[in-house]
Amino acid sequence: MLEALMALAVALAVAAVIPALLAVRPLAAEPSDGFARLEWRLFLQQLQIELNEAKKWSTDGRVLYLHKWNGETVSFSLVAPKAELIRQVNGAGYETALRHVRAVSYRIGAHGLFLQVTADDGKVCDAFVARMF
Repeated sequence: MLEALMALAVALAVAAVIPALLAVRPLAAEPSDGFARLEWRLFLQQLQIELNEAKKWSTDGRVLYLHKWNGETVSFSLVAPKAELIRQVNGAGYETALRHVRAVSYRIGAHGLFLQVTADDGKVCDAFVARMF
């Protein structure tokens, strides 16, 4: 009986360590001091949610305005000295949406939004964010 309890304790200890080791591997592959692909994908997902909540959207090419059904206007603009793309609601607040950005441009499409982001290191990322309905 004691031998079975010891084997169970060892098995539980090994099972507890394995997820921690697996979670460390993807994070070590991404540089933390530059433009991160994971952060880019997260930004696109959040932007799609915002776009789906908007009744209309507009842009001047550098700033994106999302006009929501509740009367709020959400804007995404670039703060050049800090190289951050920020989100503001009704012109207030300062929420960092994407870091290490040198330039951003928006173009309105029929069913979504074309966007191009140039990172600090010169990488150019293009995306089309579609509206679901």
